[in-house]
Amino acid sequence: MPEEVICAGGVVLRGEKFLAMKRFNGVWLLPKGHVDPGETLEETAVREVAEETGLKAQLGPKLGETAYSFRENGILQHKRVHWFLMESDQGEPRPEEGMFSEVRWLGLDEIDFLTFEHDRELVKKAFRLREEQNCRPN
Repeated sequence: MPEEVICAGGVVLRGEKFLAMKRFNGVWLLPKGHVDPGETLEETAVREVAEETGLKAQLGPKLGETAYSFRENGILQHKRVHWFLMESDQGEPRPEEGMFSEVRWLGLDEIDFLTFEHDRELVKKAFRLREEQNCRPN
């Protein structure tokens, strides 16, 4: 059985918008990536958002985890992603060169841009959590 790859990412909010990225294959998703050796999940989430979107984001509470499997080059991959609520107050997003064709702020009425249902659920949860806790990142 293949080893599980551990990742972390964020649902990045700014006002009533969330950040989404488009891969060259047309898939819209949220920023996330692999945990580097010696790195915490929180550090990974902040670093990956910066690398993939060019934005500095402030870390908020953990939103949960997603796990899924997929085939890449014929090899079965298992991935577990730890998600955090994040906020970014300044700067314009830019897509990581060679990885994404577009990065865009979207409103909840545009949530269907996101390709995966688990991403749509995470965005809804992030807005609910921020509303319930009137939470602001550290």
